[in-house]
Amino acid sequence: MKKVKVAVIGCGSISDIYLTNITSGKFQILEAVACSDINTARAQQSAEKFGIKAMTVDEICADPSIEMVINLTIPAAHYPVIKQCLEAGKHVWSEKMIAVELKEGQELVKLANKKGLWLGVAPDTFLGASVQTAKYIVDHGLIGKPVSAHAAISRNYGIYGEFLTHLWKKGAGIGFDMGGYYLTALASILGPVKKLAAFTKINDEKRVNTRVGAPDFEKKYKLEVPNVITASLEYENGVLGTLHMNSDCILDETYSLIIYGTEGIVYMGNPNEFGNPVYIQKTNSEKVLFPLTHGYDQNSRGLGAAEMAWSIRAKRNNRASKEMAYHVFEMMHGIMISADEGKVYNMKSTFETPKALPEGYIGDGGWTRKEESALI
Repeated sequence: MKKVKVAVIGCGSISDIYLTNITSGKFQILEAVACSDINTARAQQSAEKFGIKAMTVDEICADPSIEMVINLTIPAAHYPVIKQCLEAGKHVWSEKMIAVELKEGQELVKLANKKGLWLGVAPDTFLGASVQTAKYIVDHGLIGKPVSAHAAISRNYGIYGEFLTHLWKKGAGIGFDMGGYYLTALASILGPVKKLAAFTKINDEKRVNTRVGAPDFEKKYKLEVPNVITASLEYENGVLGTLHMNSDCILDETYSLIIYGTEGIVYMGNPNEFGNPVYIQKTNSEKVLFPLTHGYDQNSRGLGAAEMAWSIRAKRNNRASKEMAYHVFEMMHGIMISADEGKVYNMKSTFETPKALPEGYIGDGGWTRKEESALI
């Protein structure tokens, strides 16, 4: 099958693993041909490292041989970059989230639909071994009927944000930066959320960058987004969920992602990774390690872009769809709105819960079936 030629826009830290996976042949359907960055020297370095061409965004958009753009820019640039590429007739895979403002996300979904283009949005970790195995457990009734769910993460953004300054700003923070991993993992298994209620807090609004070597060392900065978030969620299927996020805690990251059923409990790994262990617990039993039923248990960034490329060739909807991405995006905005207004927020969007990937595909060299079959 003809490969999909892709260009990467944004040559920051996450681009290295994307380009490594694509150029190493991990995803047979993708062919990286170009990269771009606002820092032209950085783009040239990436181009030389991976044997591709450094181009401007305008040049990428004007090149008819490039079918797909992988957008790895900071959140504030997602909307303008995605819009320009869609208007140029390119399919787009973007890092999370789809935009900053809710109306921007709505506009991009409508634009992709109008032009008949595929638009996919990270995280794609839910396509990895851990979440797909948990989905297998739930879909096969191994914990009975799902009743409730819990997602939680704590980490110290005071340190992360001193080097990645966009984390302090609107469109980021722990909610928009990390919330997508947890909410998408649950959405891919439990489906859409009907309504939610939330509380948020900003601890210590004014701070000083104390990290030697950071770009804004000794400069004052102000948090623009909450660093403590709690929310209650009601899914359309009746499952009740809770979300807890704290980025004003110790550096050591802690996480929890659990679905409780009438006949058992499934414990997922870190949804920011692909192959963490999955455990199941039944009545009168300890937690038992459940064998991973799916492949992609290593760092497989770009998996969502590859699955979308196969979708383009097969003319079907991709699993990391714009509809699910926008729904999760609306959930985070709904959490902020609910906290600000002190009211329950009723979700306006919905999506079709993605089908599980076929199990049994090992990936990373030990293949039991062709990639085309595994990703369709």
